[in-house]
This record gives sequence, C-alpha cells and structure tokens, in this order.
Amino acid sequence: MFFTAVVALTTVLGPSPGLRTVHLPPPPMVIFPAESPPAIDGTAWMIWSVEGDAELGSLNPDFLTAPASITKLMTAMLVVERAAMTNQVRVSANADATPIGYVGQPDVRQGEIWTVQELLANILVQSGNDAAVALAEHVSGDVERFVALMNQKAAALGMTNTTFLNPNGLDTTGHLSTARDLILMGRAALAYPEILRTSRIKYISFDVGGRHLVVEATNRDLGLFPGLFGLKTGDTASARQVLLAYDEAQHGRFLAVVLGSRNRRSATRELLAWARTTLGPRDYFFAAAAGTDLALEFPDWYVVRLAAVGSLPAGGGMPPPRTPLTDSIDGALTDLLPGILGGRG
Repeated sequence: MFFTAVVALTTVLGPSPGLRTVHLPPPPMVIFPAESPPAIDGTAWMIWSVEGDAELGSLNPDFLTAPASITKLMTAMLVVERAAMTNQVRVSANADATPIGYVGQPDVRQGEIWTVQELLANILVQSGNDAAVALAEHVSGDVERFVALMNQKAAALGMTNTTFLNPNGLDTTGHLSTARDLILMGRAALAYPEILRTSRIKYISFDVGGRHLVVEATNRDLGLFPGLFGLKTGDTASARQVLLAYDEAQHGRFLAVVLGSRNRRSATRELLAWARTTLGPRDYFFAAAAGTDLALEFPDWYVVRLAAVGSLPAGGGMPPPRTPLTDSIDGALTDLLPGILGGRG
C-alpha cells in the first residue's frame, strides 16, 4: 500500500497551475506501537517530558507513600527563596540532636558556624537531616513555621496529595506524597539554578569548626549514567529507596521519580532508557489517532504518550493548517491502523 501525497509547486506569485501526484511508501514499521514501559522494582513511578510538559508514563502515580529525603528538595527551594547564600548559621542543639541518615555520615554540631550555601550543599549532596533542620530554623525561627511554609508552597505547586511534617523526610506518620506530586516539585526545582548546580555535585568538602569533611553524593549514578544531573535521593524504612532524577538526553530532558524500590539506581536507569525512546517519529506519526476511536486500539500507556505529543505547542500557538498532504496521511493512517494492530482484540 502507498500513501498518495499531493505536492503543490508554488512561487512567490502564487500557486503553480500544475499539480503532480507522488507515490510514497509507508514509513517502516517495527513492533507496534512501541516498547512498553519496563517492569521495574518499585511501588510507584512517573516519567515526565520537560519540553512537552507532559507525562510519558506512570505506575500508581497517586499512591500515597513516604517521600523520604526527596523532601529536602522543597526545603532547598524555600531556602534559596528566603535566605542569602552568604548568611551564617549557628547550629542549634535541636539540629545537632537530629538523627543522621547512615553510618559514618558527617554531622553538623552544636555551635558550629556554617554558611547557608554550605548547608544547602550538605542537604542536596550528602542528604544531611541535621543540616535541613539548621536551615529551617534559620529561615523561619523554628521547624514548625518552616513546615507550614513547605505545605503552602506544595499547595501553590498543585501538590494536592502531599503533606510535609518535617524538613528532611525522616519517617513520620502522615508525612506523605505521591509520584505525581513529586514530579510537580521536581519541575518547579528546575527553575532554581543554585539547586541544579548543587544537586549534580559528586564530591564536596567542608572546612568548619576545625574539621575537614569530605563527602560523596548519595546519588551514586552522578557521572556514571550519561545525562543524569540530580535531583534527590532518599532511603528510609517506610519509604524504602526513592529517587527523583533529572536527565538531559540528546533528544530531550526528562524527570523520573521512583518510589518504594529495593534498587532505585537500576529502576531509574531502566525508566530513563525507556523514556529516551519516546516522542520519536513513530509517536508523531500516530499522534493523528489521539482523541479518535482509533486510539481505543492502543494500550493505555501508549495513549498517554500520544497525549504528550499533542501537548507540544505548534509555531505561533496556532495549529498548522490542513493541507492535501496532511489529509492524505490521516486517511492512510485510518486505513493502515487496523491491519498494523493485527490480532489486538
């Protein structure tokens, strides 16, 4: 079968009186409609196209669960908004008493003087729970008022299923979020250059209180998985392993969140590798079926991708004009699709 494309020859003076018909073969088809999302280890996940500002796929996106230290991304946004990076912070007894996250993690100690920028790096690179408390107290005077700001910010971002009860993500009954809400938070964080610069640091050292501290990022895939640039890891007994990742690939930028995993690294790698196969020529070709009865033939996960294609803005904010060529392609798609889908019933 061939598509029939009508090619109009035009000049600056108007259309040519002659039209000729060109027969084009259909584009080559591989396994249709595309490779399905990977079956990763995790209770919930979501992949987001930054350019398309749209979901590309998800599993249990509205399942309420503990977000662990992904929480610190909200803390970081509020700190950047409300405190100068050069401000000095004296660590309180309350911050000093906050549990560390893992054995051997360098802590902050009562009476030490840290700058806001150092503490920001502390929470984003090595995920310091005590440093998050020190920053909350510096910004708002106490943790309770800072948490109120966190929930106000979450509401403003449309995070309708999120409740923050602390600035660090330590397990607390009722401290909950969802994959969808955390993607919204990640999308907002991309507007903060200080956070983007800091969250991609692999190693950092601090000289404070007579101590020289050298720490490695909790995100072990920084520098190992091409294109991965932050944003925040987490790991608690209730949350298990979690990761909100930002990826810059050749053909697009993506946000991925994995929750409730036993191996957030491999789960995130699989999702990002899959995301990089989306929004390609095949998706744009079949986008014409979105919103029509033909879309009923697609798997649900592929309909989500078609919606993402449709969300991309056309030039000038207006849809492209209909032409004999686009009408011909749409007609051919209608003819071809049932045969391509074959045995789907």
